[in-house]
Amino acid sequence: MKSRRIGILTPTFLPKCSGAEVFHHNLAGHLVKAGHRPVVLAPRSRIRRLHSCGWKLPYELDAYPAQFWGFMKHHVGVALWLNRRALSRLQQKHRFDVWHTVVLYPSGVSFADWQSRSRVPGLVRAVGDDVGGLPGNGHQEWMKRLLHDKLPRAQSVVALSAGMADELSTLGVPRRKIRTMPNAVDCARFEGTFPGREAVRGRLGLPPDAFVFLCVARNHPQKDFPTLFRAFRSLRERMPGHEVHLAVAGRSVPSLRNEAKAAGLTDTVHFFEFGGTPCGNAAPVMPPPELVDLYRAADAFVLSSLLEGFSSALLEAMAASLPVVATDAPGIREVVRPDVEGMLVPCGDAVALAKAMGDIVEHPELRRRLADAARETARRYSWPVLTEAYARLYEELIAERGRA
Repeated sequence: MKSRRIGILTPTFLPKCSGAEVFHHNLAGHLVKAGHRPVVLAPRSRIRRLHSCGWKLPYELDAYPAQFWGFMKHHVGVALWLNRRALSRLQQKHRFDVWHTVVLYPSGVSFADWQSRSRVPGLVRAVGDDVGGLPGNGHQEWMKRLLHDKLPRAQSVVALSAGMADELSTLGVPRRKIRTMPNAVDCARFEGTFPGREAVRGRLGLPPDAFVFLCVARNHPQKDFPTLFRAFRSLRERMPGHEVHLAVAGRSVPSLRNEAKAAGLTDTVHFFEFGGTPCGNAAPVMPPPELVDLYRAADAFVLSSLLEGFSSALLEAMAASLPVVATDAPGIREVVRPDVEGMLVPCGDAVALAKAMGDIVEHPELRRRLADAARETARRYSWPVLTEAYARLYEELIAERGRA
């Protein structure tokens, strides 16, 4: 496949390490491995912070005048005009073959507006939190009008899951323009023998012989931790002869300690902060090695979300050969087949979640069967597979514009 110059336009990037930043850091690196030449275009403040970190990144960086997006709420016309000029200058400077734009607003609407006039090839990729149907993410009316007006003008809009594709269609994006492309996982980091299980548990304060469920999720209403804690309390009550613990890892999860304490789970729920901004002289590897160790030291994975864009944590757990207990929610059901890779229960149903978790604890053969299938399924979402899929999509978009 021909080497392509790819502009990755994003309003948020490293050193912040949330889902969108991590995904596009990894994508840019894998595009380089595949012979392409991506340039990450991020706000000048992010570029300055990256330079101060001294990280050696495998791809190019260039600064974008993010203050141009700041006018959008009160001066839409001025903001769009300024962004058209900025995007045109970057295109003239880099001669991109194709653009890959991150987040629906503000970058997506700015790019779609410019693309409808410039005819450059490219896509807008939704990341999950920018889609209005997620809990706590309802769009304000002025933003909804802007999305309805501008987003359908993009050549293509990428959704992470079928549920997200449905949300994009409610914003007026024609179905023919929507592509569904999932997240990816580096399976190699979770494979091979793991002799350090006991040492990792000791370092993290996890009992060496307990059955440990792991939940990796940020502290957000979408993740429905109250249901998870109710289910875990019920599980403990109905299985007094088993030592079962729950490890919760993610951004801001230590603030959930009071909820766990109120549920009487102080001694059996363990919280681990992951996320935010890493430090050190080396570019971050995502997920960090400490989190990979935690996956491999656990016995099963549990996720109580009401809705997911597409859960990277779920893929990581499957790559680590963990049997899955999760809710039958959009963004989960597309990956986990009931009684194949895991067990699915209705959203918000603590009783059903506790029963499924109990079945996992009590039946080793069931665990092994689900774990084997989970590992095989995760391989279909490996980075080389997804990178090739994006490269094919870029070629389609380039060819489409060439025919126009």
